[in-house]
Amino acid sequence: MDRTRETEKGKAREKTREKAKEKANEEAKGSQQIGTGQRADGIAQEPSAAAAYIQNAGKECILPDPGIPDGGGHTEEEYYALPDDLRAELIDGVFYAMASPTEIHQTAALEIIRQIADCIEKLDAPCFAFIAPSDVPLGNEKKTVVQPDIYVHCMPHEEDGREERREAGPLHKTPDFIVEVLSPSNPENDLWRKRELYQRHGVREYWIIDPLAEKVYAFCFDHEEGSTSETMPDAYSFRDKVPIGISRGSCAVDFQKIRQKLQRLKMLEGY
Repeated sequence: MDRTRETEKGKAREKTREKAKEKANEEAKGSQQIGTGQRADGIAQEPSAAAAYIQNAGKECILPDPGIPDGGGHTEEEYYALPDDLRAELIDGVFYAMASPTEIHQTAALEIIRQIADCIEKLDAPCFAFIAPSDVPLGNEKKTVVQPDIYVHCMPHEEDGREERREAGPLHKTPDFIVEVLSPSNPENDLWRKRELYQRHGVREYWIIDPLAEKVYAFCFDHEEGSTSETMPDAYSFRDKVPIGISRGSCAVDFQKIRQKLQRLKMLEGY
C-alpha cells in the first residue's frame, strides 16, 4: 500500500514538472521581443542580456515544489508556515518559487551591500542595510512577503511626511531602498512584477542589476499624492559610480569594482 502511494506521488510530481516546463516554454516564446525596444513599458531599450534571460526562461525554469501552494488568495500566515528549506516569495497572495543565487549573483550583491554599509558607517547615517534571505512583509493586506537581495531602512525625517513610519517604527514598514540582482530563472519577476509592487507600496528607490549585460537600472519613484506618471529608470554601466538617490548623492556604488571582481570570478570558474 505504501509503495503504491509513493508511486502515485512520484507520478503526480512528474506531471507537475512537465506542465511547468510547457508553461515556461510558452512564456519564453511570447517574450522574445523584450530587449529590442519594442516593449513600451520595459526597461531595456536596446538588445541586452535581459532578452537572453527571458528567452532562456524555459530552459532554466524553477520547477514548482509540491510543498509550495499554488493558486491565489494565500496569506502571510501560510507563508510563515512553509518549511524553512523552501525558497519562495508571496506576492499579492500568489507564491513564487525562488532559485538559489549563483556565484555571480552573490559576488555582485555582497560587494554592493559592503559599499552601502561602509558609506552608512562613514556618514553615521540613521540607516540599516540588510541582505537576503530576510522576510520583508509589504502592505496591510497581509498577502505579500518578499526577500529582496538588498534593502535599506532609514529613520524618517520631518520633511519626508511619513507619519505612519514614525509611529510604527521604520523596520515595520516598507524599505526606503531596494536592490535586486536579476536571476536567469525568473527575470521578469524583478524587471516588471517587483518594479510595480515596490512602487505601489512606497519604496523610494529601486535598483535592478543585470550582471551579464553589466547594466544598472535605477528607479526613483514619485510618491506625491495624485502622481500617475510612468517612472523610467536612469541607466548606468558597470564602469560607472552610481549615486544613491535617497542619500542625495552622499553615497554611491562603484560598479567598476564589482566588474573587476566578476571578471576575476569568471576567469576562476572558466565562464
